[in-house]
Amino acid sequence: MPRKIYEAWMDDESVTFATQEAIKFQKENNLLSGHLEFLHVIEADTHEEALAVHHIKMGWEPYKPVGEPKLCPNDCGFYFYPKGSSECPRCGKIC
Repeated sequence: MPRKIYEAWMDDESVTFATQEAIKFQKENNLLSGHLEFLHVIEADTHEEALAVHHIKMGWEPYKPVGEPKLCPNDCGFYFYPKGSSECPRCGKIC
């Protein structure tokens, strides 16, 4: 499964963290307001992994994923968060 690229941007009001595609869409549709400042880019296998690194870079408390991790039903040996992104690092979207 190809890794995803996430970006963090700060505008006049808040920090936005999303995939590059989602950031591009928000910029094209003027959904990010005011002066934009690029913060960082993260390449990760899952949304949970990206958020964990993002929290470290921002100096925030450790990221706590939604729900409990479960073994992937595809027997690949990796864990995923069914109540979170539902992304297995090896198999991709599960549910």
